[in-house]
Amino acid sequence: MDTIGKYAIRKAAVTSGYAQVLFCHDPDLLVPVAVKLFDPRRLQDGPLSPGQLLTRFLAEARTLAVFDHPHVVGIKTFERFRDGRPYFVMPYLAAHLPYEIGKDIAAPQAAETAPERDRPRRVGLARAIAILKQLALALAALHRRGMVHRWVKPSNILLTAREGGNVRLADFSMVKLPDGKLPMCDHWPADSGYAAPEQRENAAAVGPQADVYSLGVLACRLLTGRLPDAPGSAAALLDKESETLSALIARMTDPDPAARPAHAGALLPLLDSVPVPNRPVRTVVHTAAPRRAAAAAGA
Repeated sequence: MDTIGKYAIRKAAVTSGYAQVLFCHDPDLLVPVAVKLFDPRRLQDGPLSPGQLLTRFLAEARTLAVFDHPHVVGIKTFERFRDGRPYFVMPYLAAHLPYEIGKDIAAPQAAETAPERDRPRRVGLARAIAILKQLALALAALHRRGMVHRWVKPSNILLTAREGGNVRLADFSMVKLPDGKLPMCDHWPADSGYAAPEQRENAAAVGPQADVYSLGVLACRLLTGRLPDAPGSAAALLDKESETLSALIARMTDPDPAARPAHAGALLPLLDSVPVPNRPVRTVVHTAAPRRAAAAAGA
C-alpha cells in the first residue's frame, strides 16, 4: 500500500496496540501529515473483539475532535477505506519528547552502551517548567470535561520543533471518559512506569489525580534523567536547585491520591510559583548511572 486515501505514505512511525501511525504527504496542501490507521490484527489474540477495539478507536478520534487546544494534538479529518476501516489525519509534528530526553533505560550498563540519542538525559529547570505547564494546561482541559488521560509518558508527548518546541499531548487511546463505559476502561498499559499506584490496582476507578501523579513522575524524569524507584520516592532524586519544585513533586507523586493536587488545573498556580532562573534553556546529558526504572517508554 503506497497511499491512504489521497495521502502518500512516506514511512511508518509508530505501531501500538490496534493501530498504526504513518507519516504521509498531503498532495493538495503540500504538507506532511500523520495518519492513524485502525489495525485490529495486532490484537487479534487479545481479550477484546474487533468491534470493541473499533469502539475504542472511534472514541479516541471523537475525543480529539472536541478539543481546539494549543497543547493537545489536533485532528484534521476522519475517513474510511472502502472496507469500512477508519483512519484519521493529524498534523505532522517534528519529534516527541524522547528525542529531547532520551529513553527510559533500566539497566545502567544498557544506558551506557545505548546509542547516544537513546541515553537518558535531563533538561534545565526552565525547560522542565515550560514542558510541565503546557502539559498541565492540556490535562486541565481534559479534567474539566471529566476525562482522565491515563497514559502520560514521554512517547505520548509530541514536540513542534526539535529544539525547544512546544508540546502537544497525544495518544488518547486509553482515555477514560466520564461515563467509564468504553472497552479497556479497566486496563492500564503495563509498559508505563508513569502510572499511579491506584491505576495499577484499578484503572477503571482512577480520577484526575492519576494524571497528576504521572506528571509528577515526568517532572522527576525531566530534572534528573531517572524514573523514581517506587511511589513517593521521586522527590528524593532531586537536588536543591528548586526546593519549591521538589516539594510540589513530592505532593504530586504521593501514593495517596487524596494528598495530591485534585486536578491539573490546580497545578498551574503551583508551577507559576516555582522560581526559574533567567538563563538559557539547554538539554543536559545525564551521566550518572540511572536507578532501577520501568521498561523503555518506546520510540
